[in-house]
Amino acid sequence: MIPANFYRLTSWKNKRNGAIAEKVGTVNFIDFKTADNLLAGMEFSLTNLLGDKMASVQGGTVVGRSLGNLEPDVIFDSPHGIITPRTENFYITGVSFYNFNWDKAAALGTCSHCFHPAATDSGARTIKLSDLTFDESVTKRIRY
Repeated sequence: MIPANFYRLTSWKNKRNGAIAEKVGTVNFIDFKTADNLLAGMEFSLTNLLGDKMASVQGGTVVGRSLGNLEPDVIFDSPHGIITPRTENFYITGVSFYNFNWDKAAALGTCSHCFHPAATDSGARTIKLSDLTFDESVTKRIRY
């Protein structure tokens, strides 16, 4: 199996996500930067059930809202830094989170699309995390 590695993505002020991966196999986002996105810095919807650490986010920086370059719509929404898939076998390592400190904003969100009122999936997936850092302004690390 040959992995699809995406390196050094920079994405900001998108009206939904900085990056979204729908139904993926061995896909890795490496050393990315996202900021001021309305729903999430990054969202993985579904991962193929291939095994541990086959789909991952490795290194990077996620900013909920940048203070000097604020997108007004971000204040009214409550974005996530990374929304994890509604399937198993996802891995996040070496990511730093900044400025998730208002309303329901959170560094991590579980179960892509499960927060929608019409969703029929309630989550409960195993997601592996390591070496994450949160600055002091991150008041909510995880929102279910």
